[in-house]
Amino acid sequence: MDSAGRRSATVVINSRLGSRKYAQAMEGGNTAWMAGGSRIQQMNAASGKEADEENGEVDEKDTGNEGKSAAEMIYQAATAGKENPIKQIRQAPKVPYEHLAENGVITYNGVTFFCDGETNSICLGDMTDKDNVLTIKLSGGGHLKVNRNNIGDLSRAAGMFSPEDLNLILRAIAKDTKIQSMKKEIEDEEANVGNRLTEGRQGDEAGTDSAEDREED
Repeated sequence: MDSAGRRSATVVINSRLGSRKYAQAMEGGNTAWMAGGSRIQQMNAASGKEADEENGEVDEKDTGNEGKSAAEMIYQAATAGKENPIKQIRQAPKVPYEHLAENGVITYNGVTFFCDGETNSICLGDMTDKDNVLTIKLSGGGHLKVNRNNIGDLSRAAGMFSPEDLNLILRAIAKDTKIQSMKKEIEDEEANVGNRLTEGRQGDEAGTDSAEDREED
């Protein structure tokens, strides 16, 4: 009986030890699997980043340039001996036909245009009286602003403009000429109506004076 009891106790102890070792083994296996999975994820992420770098698809956050101004990026590139990061960015022209300008002035066949970078325009003549300035949108962007008193000068500078712009200029001038003519007719008609009303009032007043004179007689 004692021998059987000792055997039974041994089986129970061995069973408990076996269960504990199995649990430890499983726990270790799970930890190893998780570590391995984490490592695989890191390797995949690294390889994906390398592929993006090769394809030039690294975003701004990865390059460390997020939120940085152009001046900061240029300074950091210069101190690190790298190429200017803004160098490859194409700068849009500030005014039309900027390649012909010198010190903000375009002179073509004796006609002088002044460059206005704020409005992306080239200007001919006095721009003080805006009501007397014709603004023409050009095909490549920007505008040509011409004082109506200087429209005749454009004929001498016609060769400076592209065929598309020249067509736009001629059409705009023809349209503006028609509008100004219509405005002149309206103003003349209004002036004539005013004159007729004034003459009528004067005639009425003269008639009233004559009637009063006759009554006194």
